[in-house]
Amino acid sequence: MGNFLHSEKNKKLLLYSFFLIIFSLFVSVLSLSLGVYEIDIKETFSILLFDSYESSVSNSIIRDIRLPRIILSFFIGVALSISGAVMQGLFRNPLADPAILGVSAGAALGAIIPISLAIHSLHVLIIPLFSFSGGLLASFCVYMIYIFTGKKSSSILLLAGIAIGTFLNSLITLAVYLSGNPFQMQAIFMWLIGGFESTRWDHVYSSVPFIVLAFAILTIKSKDINPIMVSDEYASSLGINVNKTFLICLLFATLATSAAVSVSGILAFVGLVIPHIVRLFFGSDNRLVLPLSAITGGFFIMSIDFVTRIFFASTDFRVGVLMSLIGGPFFIFLIFRNNFKLRRRNEIQ
Repeated sequence: MGNFLHSEKNKKLLLYSFFLIIFSLFVSVLSLSLGVYEIDIKETFSILLFDSYESSVSNSIIRDIRLPRIILSFFIGVALSISGAVMQGLFRNPLADPAILGVSAGAALGAIIPISLAIHSLHVLIIPLFSFSGGLLASFCVYMIYIFTGKKSSSILLLAGIAIGTFLNSLITLAVYLSGNPFQMQAIFMWLIGGFESTRWDHVYSSVPFIVLAFAILTIKSKDINPIMVSDEYASSLGINVNKTFLICLLFATLATSAAVSVSGILAFVGLVIPHIVRLFFGSDNRLVLPLSAITGGFFIMSIDFVTRIFFASTDFRVGVLMSLIGGPFFIFLIFRNNFKLRRRNEIQ
């Protein structure tokens, strides 16, 4: 019976992954072809597969504008989703998320410092490095508050994240205000909203390798996160170095978040929504949650970007705004859901 259930679960996982990959490819082809300048699907495949240069305009639009945007949006979804999944596991809190814990704000502050100082054009890695430093500092501050309170309480974690995030957002506002140049202020503001309108291959090259590295390390460490979700004592009894695992996972989750924020701005609630959708269907085993969250998050952000690009082409409506409209109500739903679960548990006891 156990083997049958195990087999059924494997079939479900394979089927889910297969269809998600197919849908991702389908949305990618549509996104390459559709837009203000429409390109025939046959011509799209010809340009992609056979390096066709029949139309230099179509070739430039597909290869230099739409293709890097699709690739980047997919990997940004991967980065934010796995970061959220890891943080929820490490902190044993279903409401943990890079944006809520202040990591995204730290990464954003780090990214706008070189923009404000006009040194971002010196090297393609300037913004990612500053962004990672800011995200790492924010996560370190939250972690220190979480540890030194001694209680390791979920409420303290959220309060620390909100406090650090609010403080860093104030510094972001101050940096924008002090920039003085109205065009620079508008550019920073549009970047902070989150989106992929200005995506180029340089953005892909400067972020995707870090995201892939973080995904690989976190997937390897995912089996150690499962016992930590139960308790530190239980994980230690299995021979896991809890502090080392915690710091490594937090470091690479921050790296993934910072790499994403440095090129896309802040996309709130992605790391909150996607892991919950995956856990709803496949349980809480992080060995499955992380890779499935990565695929789901990539498909989700790529699809949201496609929707905003096609249906809101005449406006400045961006992916970050749509994600906040989706994530806000979902966050409220999770608060009520967790409160309901806690009440039921107390009633049973």
